[in-house]
Amino acid sequence: MDMNTGGFRSASLVLTSLVLTVTAGCAQMPSQSGSGDTSAGSGSSAGSCNPVVGGALGALAGAMFGKGKGHLAGAAIGAGIGAFACIAYNYHVRKVRDAKAVEQEYARQRGGLPASNTVADYRSELTPSNTVRSGTSAQMQSRVTVISGTHDATPQLKEELTLYSPEGKVLSTVSKPATAVDGTGEYETNFNFNLPKGIEEGRYTMRSTLFMDGKQVRTNEVPMLVVS
Repeated sequence: MDMNTGGFRSASLVLTSLVLTVTAGCAQMPSQSGSGDTSAGSGSSAGSCNPVVGGALGALAGAMFGKGKGHLAGAAIGAGIGAFACIAYNYHVRKVRDAKAVEQEYARQRGGLPASNTVADYRSELTPSNTVRSGTSAQMQSRVTVISGTHDATPQLKEELTLYSPEGKVLSTVSKPATAVDGTGEYETNFNFNLPKGIEEGRYTMRSTLFMDGKQVRTNEVPMLVVS
């Protein structure tokens, strides 16, 4: 390898690192309005990342990894990474069953209330269906049943959503505090998002993870079939 080739390769790697840092960082960039739950139990986070710019930067980075036809393959992969980095997630939480109903059911099934904060149930599904067309919106909806412990303070919940490629690689991840959870009850949580247009078809995976009082307590995995 001559000095010119080596210098170009080194510069390419540096530029690639910078591009991937920018595109990944923009996925977590908060909107000017901030995030968190309102008194009605809703909140949002919209990134200011431009998917066209993100895809172009990713394509530029990907094209630097090969020669000949490899440039084209790398560009396509890089463009996909850049597009996924620009997914914006809106998060909403609302209570669907009050403390009295939840506590009565729990005590009837278990013989009493727990001493420590407890997640009695956590289920997730993709709506309106598990088949999503690229360029359209989808929603990861979960039901969380929480029981406040008789000896604990009000539980603090946080949800994390991670999108995996058909090959099992992490494409996007975001976490949100469920500040609308104010104690015992059944809650509905929603991660709303738009899939980038023109992404690779295939079977992706959405993983929702629930944290309570700083500890991971439950995880759900839901398949997502992406079609054009």
